[in-house]
Amino acid sequence: MKYIVANWKMNMNMQDVISWAAGFDTEVLNGKVTVIVAPSFLHIFPVAELMKKIGVEVSAQDVSIEEKGAHTGETGAFQLKEMCKYAIVGHSERKETAEVVAKKIDACLSEGLTPIVCFVEPEKIELYKRPGIIYAWEDPANISKNGVYKEKSTKEIKEGVKKIRAILKNNEPLLYGGSVNGQNVPDLVNIEKLDGVLVGNASLDPKHFSGIVAAY
Repeated sequence: MKYIVANWKMNMNMQDVISWAAGFDTEVLNGKVTVIVAPSFLHIFPVAELMKKIGVEVSAQDVSIEEKGAHTGETGAFQLKEMCKYAIVGHSERKETAEVVAKKIDACLSEGLTPIVCFVEPEKIELYKRPGIIYAWEDPANISKNGVYKEKSTKEIKEGVKKIRAILKNNEPLLYGGSVNGQNVPDLVNIEKLDGVLVGNASLDPKHFSGIVAAY
């Protein structure tokens, strides 16, 4: 199974989401790829209802380390599991310590949520290893900004994937994130033992994103 994750970050309002759902090409869904979108917390419920109609899964963009209680502004895994199956954990933009990320992984797994665990340094994987995780290798220096994509050679990504696989050893899903777009995805598709991509800016355009999914 391949995974294509759209991290919308803090970009979409509800009208944008409705337009996105209408513009996404459902013909690219073929059962070989799990497509996941990650809206803001505020929109998870209505987005889940919309995506159910077109065969797309939903993820949270974060999760609390706390189980339950007096934690104003936090959203717990026990709440998220009512709306979605996945949660992005440890995205580089959040600048969290490995210890915090590990606690969030455990919070997800304890409630049956699948964590999409972001990491920059492959060495951190040893702290995160658990059954039932999707791993997403990020390169912060290569993350697109303001719609401008940065280039990282396919050779560099292949070498990184090989290094990460030597640490993982098993067949856990491994994704790549960093300026993924319609131009470079054909090369990413052909990288051995890479199971998909984490898409940022390019996922905001449903036609562009549909093309990325179609490549898989």
